[in-house]
Amino acid sequence: MTPLSRAVRPRTRAGRLAALDAWLVHEVPELLDGRGCVVDVGFGLTPVTTEELARALPGVRVVGVERHAASSGAVELMVGGFETVAALAPVAVVRAMNVLRGYREEEVEPARALLAQGLVPDGLLVEGSSDTEGHVLVAHLRRAGRRALLFHTDFTRGFSPWLFRDWLPRELRRRVTPGTALFQLFSGWEARAKAAAVDSARKRFLASLAAPLLASDWERENGFARWPLPE
Repeated sequence: MTPLSRAVRPRTRAGRLAALDAWLVHEVPELLDGRGCVVDVGFGLTPVTTEELARALPGVRVVGVERHAASSGAVELMVGGFETVAALAPVAVVRAMNVLRGYREEEVEPARALLAQGLVPDGLLVEGSSDTEGHVLVAHLRRAGRRALLFHTDFTRGFSPWLFRDWLPRELRRRVTPGTALFQLFSGWEARAKAAAVDSARKRFLASLAAPLLASDWERENGFARWPLPE
């Protein structure tokens, strides 16, 4: 039984991962130069988010992978599990969103290792979770041995760093406790946001971005921030 052989995931709302599509285009364009394909793993009942990803990356081979058969006139689809990514090598980017939330903590890292098997040496694995509409998102980024958490909000739900807690990677969700690096991150981030003393959620977000958080100009303006994970 492959890791994808779990209960069938529900239909995914169109646009749920559109912000992540845009992040790939703006922040890792060097991986979209044809050195490898982009694989979307676990798209659910219908490949709408895979089709949206393909439209965002014209000229790039995008492949959707699910354990059940699906059809699309717009994008290449394959039936398989996490190990299927290796068969598609070379792979520049693997995206596996809203897939590992139901896994046990000890299963998460082995699953990520399977997903990364087909990556080119500097390839990127993006694994994480979002709310149903895509208003709040957290992704674990793994590239060339470096890891980071990517946070995103579109400010529809206002802004507080604690909004991200429920969407953390599976093995980190219960580790936001006093004394941990994650607790310190969120506490310091929240303090900076409150100190801004402005009503606008976007302005509070912008004012709160400081070390140890990182963000390019594009990320700042579009509600993204990154936190390099401690080794």
